[in-house]
Amino acid sequence: MKKSLYLKVAIVVIIVAFGASGMMLLSSGNKESNKKELEPEVRTVKVENVHFSEVNLLVSGNGVIESQRSLSVVAEVSGKVDYSKNGLKTGTFVSKDEVVIEIDKREAENSLFSMRSDFINNVASILPDLKVEDAEVYEKWHTYFTSLDINNTVPELPEISTSQEKIKISSKNIYTKFYSVKNQEILVSKHTVKAPFSGYIKSEGIFADGYINRGQQLFELEDVNHLEIAVPLLVQDYNLVDFNGSSSVSIYSEDNENVKLSGRLVRRDTKLERNSQSLNVYVQFTNNHLLSTFYPGNYVHVDITGRKLEEVAEIPRHVIGNDNEIYTNEDGKLGREIVDILAFQGQNAIVAKTFPENTQLVTTILQKPLVGMNIQTTEDLAKSKMQDKVEKEMEEGSLAVAK
Repeated sequence: MKKSLYLKVAIVVIIVAFGASGMMLLSSGNKESNKKELEPEVRTVKVENVHFSEVNLLVSGNGVIESQRSLSVVAEVSGKVDYSKNGLKTGTFVSKDEVVIEIDKREAENSLFSMRSDFINNVASILPDLKVEDAEVYEKWHTYFTSLDINNTVPELPEISTSQEKIKISSKNIYTKFYSVKNQEILVSKHTVKAPFSGYIKSEGIFADGYINRGQQLFELEDVNHLEIAVPLLVQDYNLVDFNGSSSVSIYSEDNENVKLSGRLVRRDTKLERNSQSLNVYVQFTNNHLLSTFYPGNYVHVDITGRKLEEVAEIPRHVIGNDNEIYTNEDGKLGREIVDILAFQGQNAIVAKTFPENTQLVTTILQKPLVGMNIQTTEDLAKSKMQDKVEKEMEEGSLAVAK
């Protein structure tokens, strides 16, 4: 009976002992588990080293091409049309100084010949008196007289040297006759219209044998070689342009960015446009090959080299926070720096040197970043994985040799 009691007590003790051991093991496991859960989180981030150097800013804008020279030509005389190039049809190209239209000038020329004849007679009438009174003055006017030709433009009058000579010239109405002839020569020249520069004509058409009136519009002439663009810039971009230097300008077609022409800044606005809050800068360029993508009216993209900044860095725009802060890697801990933004260039920002060279900039966008939190770079993670792989391969090799 006693043996049976002792046996039961022993069994109970053994069960209790095993239960206690199990509880201790479970407690130890939970503690280890809690320890693992309490281990600090390490976030993996991408970084890039920041380098400070000299940067040439680039200011971009858009604008519509216009001709530097566009001229509306009107008739200054009336008469029958003797000649018009291609009937003055729209799209006709004319070269500089080429005759575009001629108006019948026979009547005006006849009046001019008559006036020249009168003027020559007046000059001849003073020669006998001058020959007697002053041989030197006579020689001067005689030379002038021999240069006169009814078919040629009247040359300028000789310089008057004495008051006596001036009285003699005035008494014969030579001044009056001279300027009447010059006015008539101008009137005759107005019957022939020449192109003041090379360009294309825009007109409803004027044909030979038609009649035109004084003041009638003949055509519009537009220069498509020498062009200009008004580029509106916001104030912050306007201030980046170096107007005192030799800024280079590139003009790109909206249809094909591989096609570009070079231009130059020629002037700028100083009054802010009220609605757009912008200022215009004006770019001139030439289209010598008459590329259709650079005709007047085309919308183009313009890049202007701006001011040169020293000791600055170019960093991705998206890494800058609302308070102009960036995050950095400081020996595996997350750091924070405030940057001084000088300009934006596309998707990048230009910042001043307010933090050390070769600072590791965190380019990964972090959710709820905390300064001092543990981080590792993608490069460090890759190296760690490679090292683990090498160690595993060496361990497996050792086990194989042991067997």
